[in-house]
Amino acid sequence: MKPFLVKIGCFTLALLAILTAMEVYVENMPNIARDKHQWMLQHSNEVKTLVLGNSHNLYGIRPDLLGNGAFSLAQQSQTYRYDYYLLQHYPMKELKTIILNFDYSLLWEDFESIPKEEFQAMRYRIYMDCDIHPRLSWYGFEVMYMPLVTEKLQSLFTPRRNHWDVLGWATEYTKEARPQDWDDGKNRAEANTCYDTDIVNLNEGILRDIFDYCQKRHIKVILLNTPVSVTFRQYEDPRQCNINTQVLTKLLHDYPSVQYLDWEADPRFTPDDFYDSDHLNHEGAQKLTQAILCYSTH
Repeated sequence: MKPFLVKIGCFTLALLAILTAMEVYVENMPNIARDKHQWMLQHSNEVKTLVLGNSHNLYGIRPDLLGNGAFSLAQQSQTYRYDYYLLQHYPMKELKTIILNFDYSLLWEDFESIPKEEFQAMRYRIYMDCDIHPRLSWYGFEVMYMPLVTEKLQSLFTPRRNHWDVLGWATEYTKEARPQDWDDGKNRAEANTCYDTDIVNLNEGILRDIFDYCQKRHIKVILLNTPVSVTFRQYEDPRQCNINTQVLTKLLHDYPSVQYLDWEADPRFTPDDFYDSDHLNHEGAQKLTQAILCYSTH
């Protein structure tokens, strides 16, 4: 029995050593969440316009075109829970305006409530000092979600490039890199169709918290529904759209100072402006940002 236990102990130590090495390597890779956090630690009190939200804002809004003091804390799949956290997480004494998503699926999304999406919360705990979850928890270690670690370890053989600029705009969605079958509206819309109305109630409450916070600090809120392709709109679920409209109507009634821009079907955006059916490319991002700037200065 004793030799067997020794072998088990040696195997366990070797496995822990491998996992530790993997964790250290992955945590020290270039990382957009950590870069944004480090920038905010140094410059948050210079921020006047803050872009929050998910990938639609991450790729679609260019802070460099919004004037001095603009920065983007938007990230892939970011939910309202983390928008609200980040809004409070940094001092931002000069903050005057936030730009936030309200799109087809955001009201229905929450990492902690959707199976197999919990791992998305790790980046906030590990790289942005977010204390919603303890550091010593499932959310505190990359190796707790091995598919993502395996993907990141590919950098050992193929060096990774940073695809974001100093102000937090993600830069890889160029027209040149767009796939030939870019207008995958059916698949994209179906992938973003959801059914859990409990999450809708949760997110309505979080949005109210965000609006209350901004109201107390006299911060202007721009709520933005970003452009999507005709094909994407054709496959949106009417039930989901109706619930979104009901919640939005209540919110705008209760918070009349919130400025809602519904540009989902805006004719100014043509197929040449898209990277895929619901994300803009560089040209589309420039057009969208200039439209926001024009709107906010009138």
